[in-house]
Amino acid sequence: MEATLHTVDLYGLFRHESGFFAQLDSVWLQQSNRRYQPDIPGDDFWQFNLVAGWSFYKRRLELKTGVLNLTDRDYRLNPLNLAPEYPRERTWMAALKFYF
Repeated sequence: MEATLHTVDLYGLFRHESGFFAQLDSVWLQQSNRRYQPDIPGDDFWQFNLVAGWSFYKRRLELKTGVLNLTDRDYRLNPLNLAPEYPRERTWMAALKFYF
């Protein structure tokens, strides 16, 4: 049994001097499986994430929100590969970070 996973991660980031920022992230994953009886199909998909937020206090505090898996695309990766867990449906996220 063998599985090969290819990944490409492309993103664009905009930062304004006021502290506002926005990021569009696109991830392509393609997996092929070999030597399975019966044959297990691989998967080939794109996932898009859109995040916007604000940095405060000389970029020490960051508040952001966004949508992960913007196109609501489900996927079927073989767990034989160590891959990050991507959202299987459209997901809203929010985060607050503080840097010392």
